[in-house]
Amino acid sequence: MLTLNTTVLNDLASRMEKGDNVVPVTDQKKACFKLLEDLDHVSGGVQGSLTSKKYMRNEIWSLVSFMGTPSWFITFSPADSRHPLCLYFADRKETFSPRLRAAKERDLLVLANPVAAARFFNHMVEMFIKHVLNYGEDQDGLYGKTSGYYGTVEQQGRLTLHMHMMLWLEGVMSPQEIRDRIMKSDDAFQESLVAYLEGCHIGEFIQGTMEDCKLKFNHKSDIDAGVHTILHTSSSDEMQDKDYQDPTQTLPVPPPPQCNIHSTDLADDCPLCIQLSDWRKKYQDTVDDLLLRSNVHACRAGREQKQ
Repeated sequence: MLTLNTTVLNDLASRMEKGDNVVPVTDQKKACFKLLEDLDHVSGGVQGSLTSKKYMRNEIWSLVSFMGTPSWFITFSPADSRHPLCLYFADRKETFSPRLRAAKERDLLVLANPVAAARFFNHMVEMFIKHVLNYGEDQDGLYGKTSGYYGTVEQQGRLTLHMHMMLWLEGVMSPQEIRDRIMKSDDAFQESLVAYLEGCHIGEFIQGTMEDCKLKFNHKSDIDAGVHTILHTSSSDEMQDKDYQDPTQTLPVPPPPQCNIHSTDLADDCPLCIQLSDWRKKYQDTVDDLLLRSNVHACRAGREQKQ
């Protein structure tokens, strides 16, 4: 490095920064390019470096060339400061005993242990690939039969992790094939496509409209120690439960064993069917409660609520 001509090196750097096509002709320029190649080779193994990002872009383009256009672009951002598993990783207690905590206590606990947050994020990504995408399994995933994926991890503004992922599915049409079907005036295909697009933007709940869920899960805002929280104060008799817990801060209840006798229609006199029916009802309540808490957007300008 001490033998390089710094003037030549600075000239090459400025020209390459402008996007000029630089070809090393002289020995001094070749020596500078050899140094750049060595730096690329070393920094390629350093995550987050410019060279590692260049390698990832090459891998993405290779996948697109081999598998075609990806079917989905997914942004995956687990709520670490709310999830009981992340709080357990960040806490000092060895026994897993989740409990509801104040927002400030949760934030401080996670911020004090970034390794726990990274460990939680890695676990959630692995579970997403295994159980949601079902990659490598015979059974289809949530989006269909997964044929490939590519994900990159970034830091958010608050220094926690999130992931951007491209997903490829088997048997899907390419954008060109979709365009050709639309241009051919395929009425059945156009109606199905419009129905699908409209169905993605309805904002439905499982058990009624948003107003119905607001009446059933009567959430109100409160200011507790300077932290904005949402309290559950349901006036519905079936939801007046002293043991109610915020579903955004608790783990879901697993389903009971499946009844092998009544696999299609649940029976009213079968104990396993009754347990499964009760679990399904609580599952639907939990999903609607989660949607009302976490998936309703309030526009700050007009205060208009949207889902």
